[in-house]
Amino acid sequence: MNNEPFYPCQECKVGTLHRDYAFFFTIQGGQPICVPDFPAWTCDLCGRRDYDSVALTKLQAIFEPDHRSRQEQHQSPKIADQDHTSVPVDPQVHI
Repeated sequence: MNNEPFYPCQECKVGTLHRDYAFFFTIQGGQPICVPDFPAWTCDLCGRRDYDSVALTKLQAIFEPDHRSRQEQHQSPKIADQDHTSVPVDPQVHI
């Protein structure tokens, strides 16, 4: 029996989101960031993909250098603040 948590898909309302790994791409500070095999949740029916919120937070921490000025930080959108998914999925919260 599989004890993996599952979540209903917010897109199609019929499918189920399952743990997956997917290619992640974003722009951070004007530079492209590409991460293969990034943790995600993918719908088994419609294919909707939500990137894992915990992994996004950890990735953001990598790109938060302490030496940048507040002005530079204010101008660059954070990875976690960008719209990678319309409904964040948190694996620690069970529905």
